[in-house]
Amino acid sequence: MKKLLLVLMLAAGFVASALAQDAAKTPVWNHGDNVSDITYRNVVIYRVYNQQDAYIVQYAKEGTAIGTVAIPKKWALQGKDQSRKLFFREKDKGLPSYMSVFYKNGEFYKAILTLSYSRNDPIWAVAPNGMQVNADIDTLDIEY
Repeated sequence: MKKLLLVLMLAAGFVASALAQDAAKTPVWNHGDNVSDITYRNVVIYRVYNQQDAYIVQYAKEGTAIGTVAIPKKWALQGKDQSRKLFFREKDKGLPSYMSVFYKNGEFYKAILTLSYSRNDPIWAVAPNGMQVNADIDTLDIEY
């Protein structure tokens, strides 16, 4: 009886290891035709400067570095005939403000700023006079 149980346990171990090797060849997220061509990255936002033609966003980079990127206001105002590239979303209480940057096939697709809509929130500031940016861009180059 003990020999039979030992043989069954060894057989189960061999079968499990054979199945595990086949599963390791295919990534868990890859199920064939349902793999998306859209990817995204989230970064914490420290400050959003409101300028005449653009929003200047200061965000957290890797480590302790701070990155700065300009996002044209016209991206949020584009109508239905054009693809909007900038969206705003109200953040929940207790969560930090963050920016989600979406890429489609490796190219910039759109950005979503999740922050407080209230301009009294400390995240919002008016851009100083010397802070000039090029607001006539078509893509968002962000460094992580």
